[in-house]
Amino acid sequence: MVRHFDELVVDALSGWEHRGTVVLLTDLLQITFKAMSKMLISLENEEELGSLQRDVGFVCEAMLAFPLNLPWTRFHKGIMARGRVMEVLEKIIRERRNETNSHNNNYHEDFLQQLLAVDSDGSASSSDYSTKLTDAEIKDNILTMIIAGQDTTASALTWMVKYLGENQKVLNILIEEQTQLAKQASHKPFLELDDLTEMTYASKMVKESLRMASVVPWFPRLVLQDCEMEGYKINKGWNINIDARSIHLDPNVYSEPHKFNPSRFDEEAKANSFLAFGMGGRTCLGLNMAKAMMVVFLHRFITTYRWEVVDGDPSIEKWTLFARLKSGYPIRVSRRL
Repeated sequence: MVRHFDELVVDALSGWEHRGTVVLLTDLLQITFKAMSKMLISLENEEELGSLQRDVGFVCEAMLAFPLNLPWTRFHKGIMARGRVMEVLEKIIRERRNETNSHNNNYHEDFLQQLLAVDSDGSASSSDYSTKLTDAEIKDNILTMIIAGQDTTASALTWMVKYLGENQKVLNILIEEQTQLAKQASHKPFLELDDLTEMTYASKMVKESLRMASVVPWFPRLVLQDCEMEGYKINKGWNINIDARSIHLDPNVYSEPHKFNPSRFDEEAKANSFLAFGMGGRTCLGLNMAKAMMVVFLHRFITTYRWEVVDGDPSIEKWTLFARLKSGYPIRVSRRL
């Protein structure tokens, strides 16, 4: 996965210096969408990717719209788009099954193939899954992972570049680490999984960015038993939200919480204080993949380019699933010598 994503990033970054202004969030959404589509369903056709990304965008907008299913509403547009997405996924699933039945040797190393590897009796032969899923469940899982993996990772990376641009000392330390890694890995065209172990400061920088930005600001949870917290009674069956941002910016949890300081993670954080990927049994399943994508992009971006900000407006976009910059963070880049 690391090598494939690095190859995708290298290709995507190759012409940025000739484009004038790059709206970072827009380009990152395309990069992460391509990566998720490749890893989940091995989709690489540019035209099909473009159509699918537009429809997934409509689905995301509908999730925050008033549920009025009339032709001119965002909700209706999202419902129609979801139908088209399901048709695309149904076609891919049908083609995969036909390949299997005809003993075609085209094996796909992706998430869909793992889901389809479950035996007809419900036992997993080459998969980690022990329960057979219906096609509807498979399609829902894939769509959910595309939405969650694309938007959160792109938004987080945009915040990271913003924080780096505002903190030259942190950027210098990161450049030194990543330049050293680039020299060590110069004998191979793309990064591999073992290279990530050399990115210790980059990993701390990722955590600090996620703490400050709180891209996923809250987590819904179902209360499983009656409990009491600081004098408040919380009843079994209630739906509650965990406010990650309040915890991440609490001075009783993190000293100087509004200061960007990756070195605060030199020591292990307090228990249950870092909630960027949730906590407990509902922790984000793709957290390791997301972290890998983030450090790989940062490696290529900061070792390839210098940048200047065109619009530093810190306003957060309204009516989105995740916290992201309203401006999209437009920048101009030039190659490092």
